[in-house]
Amino acid sequence: MHPGRSITLPFVNGLEAAAAGGFVGALIMSVLAVLLDRQRARRTADERQKERAHDLQVRTIEQRHEMQLAAMQDAVRLRDARFSRLNDDARQLARALFDLERLALLMQWGRQEDSDELERLEMSARAHFESARAGLTLDPEGARLTGTFESVTREIAQYQSMIKSHRVLVDARAVEQVITHADQMQAQRAKVVEGIMVAVSETQSMLKSVATPVEAPEAPEPAGRPASTGPAVPQVTPKMDLIPRPR
Repeated sequence: MHPGRSITLPFVNGLEAAAAGGFVGALIMSVLAVLLDRQRARRTADERQKERAHDLQVRTIEQRHEMQLAAMQDAVRLRDARFSRLNDDARQLARALFDLERLALLMQWGRQEDSDELERLEMSARAHFESARAGLTLDPEGARLTGTFESVTREIAQYQSMIKSHRVLVDARAVEQVITHADQMQAQRAKVVEGIMVAVSETQSMLKSVATPVEAPEAPEPAGRPASTGPAVPQVTPKMDLIPRPR
């Protein structure tokens, strides 16, 4: 052993090594803590971004559904207003048709005392029809009814002409022609009655078609939620107002 050399050198080196090891460990732990904090912050940011995207998707779906409901409500209001107008016009048209039916019946009897009533029925039928014609003509479903009514009036005019001709044949005592012409008159009257019934049926079909319920849009479900199996909004169906036959 040399004079003056310290015997504590190994112990000091051990302390230095331990201190150095502790510093490295602390440094590693610090780095790991920073990495974990950064990872947690990134995960939190990702979750918040997903939540914001989900909330935006939900709001978009809700706004779209609100717009669909508003459009459906507008369609229902328009449908109801149209139905109300056509229902009023259909009533007038029905009254006109029933006047024509009565007119054709009185023509068949051919009584002189019915002349005033025939004129009144003819004027009444025309007045009811004119009251309804403007509204029906402007509606795509109602326009064809005006043509049907005019067709009925033409058939009645033909029937009236045949009645006058028949009287001439009767006065001339043309027996065979009277028999033949009577059959033709009966066929013409059947055409008049059939035309009136067809017009009434078309009027009812028109109202039924216009009163078709407006379908409500299905309520969409946000992403990640189970879809509902029930209807979103009940359908709106107007009350059908049938045309009464005038007394």
